[in-house]
Amino acid sequence: MAPITEHMIRRRAEHNEGLLATLEEVALHQQSIERIELLGRLCPRLRILYLQNNLISKIENLHKLKDLSYLNLALNNITKVQNLQRCESLAKLDLTANFIPKAGLLSLASLEVSYALRELFLVGNPCADWPGYRQYVLGVLPQLTRLDGKAVTPSERIAAAQAAPSLAARLRDELAGEGIDVDAAALDWEDEGGGGEGGEVGETGTVGEDGQLRRPWCPATRILEHREQERAEREAEEIKAAARQDPFAPPPPPPRHEDFPPVPEGTLPMQRNEGKWEFSLTESDDGSELVLEVKVGRHLDTSLMRADVQPRYARLLVKGRLLQLVLPAEVRPDASIAQRSKTTGALVLRMPLEAARGAVAAAGSGGDVALSAAGGPDKPPREAAKLAAGGAASAAPLRRATVVAAGGLGEAGGGDPDALPDL
Repeated sequence: MAPITEHMIRRRAEHNEGLLATLEEVALHQQSIERIELLGRLCPRLRILYLQNNLISKIENLHKLKDLSYLNLALNNITKVQNLQRCESLAKLDLTANFIPKAGLLSLASLEVSYALRELFLVGNPCADWPGYRQYVLGVLPQLTRLDGKAVTPSERIAAAQAAPSLAARLRDELAGEGIDVDAAALDWEDEGGGGEGGEVGETGTVGEDGQLRRPWCPATRILEHREQERAEREAEEIKAAARQDPFAPPPPPPRHEDFPPVPEGTLPMQRNEGKWEFSLTESDDGSELVLEVKVGRHLDTSLMRADVQPRYARLLVKGRLLQLVLPAEVRPDASIAQRSKTTGALVLRMPLEAARGAVAAAGSGGDVALSAAGGPDKPPREAAKLAAGGAASAAPLRRATVVAAGGLGEAGGGDPDALPDL
């Protein structure tokens, strides 16, 4: 439902510089309007009003429009002609393709006082299928000069006046035989009470044996189908809007992790850098270990960091953001050491290679690596990194190392141990 609002009217009053008090013509067609409102108060000088192809079920709230000469309500849900007695200047009324039934012909008597009315369109309504429809309408409204776009001839007007009493009696008898309250249908002409609100509309159709939903053509069906179409268009627009988003826009940040996510056995994890940390992965000069340096900032508390080293990958969890790297060679988790620089705060993870030239003394017994600020009480960090024992086979040194800066991937040469921060 789209209610008539001041903003809606003002947008369609550009030809009148947006002024409503002096507006004489406004087009509000195809706006999904279900109720006529505000027009009499905001636009008292309206002469031409287009409201076709909406969902209006009742003619109302137009009694203040004394200058209204043309009202177009085609393709709506009107079932009765009412509340137009005080539109004294009404000359043309278009009710094409509404739902005015045969009983609605009795409500045409409400237009007898509309002496200026010259043109009336009722084609496409169920009442137009009644055999005596044209003669009856011309007998009730002799002031018409055109009905359904066809000129009324003098002879036709005389014949309609002569047949009017018998046609009225026949119509009443047929309606009474159909169980319709004729007096109520004939007298309920003026009712300015609320109507046509966009409330809930019950399902009008039934499911056939073939499983297909079939709805009768009625005002409720028209509202249901229109609301379903609006919902489908809104969903399609949301999909288009999502597709129109900037493909280069940064994705939303992932949720923070409470613990390391599980990695299925026998698989390698995906490379991830959720915190956009600047880091470097290099090989030591002697080729005995891989060195991962992550610039996490000097003011970040060490208690917010966790490290996990496995033979083929290493992971860091810093403030719930995951850094996850697949290693270019197999390392020894039980001999890995994590240290923190006292000056720059950088985190350095040293991981001895499984097939190194010198075996590195074990620094822990499990895959989880404890973090320290200086490398342990017994040995300074650089000495801990240089612990070596005899004679394991030498691995081929890495020629290039992967470097990620602020979340981007690139390649750079192997790291210089002198460039590492003092630990």
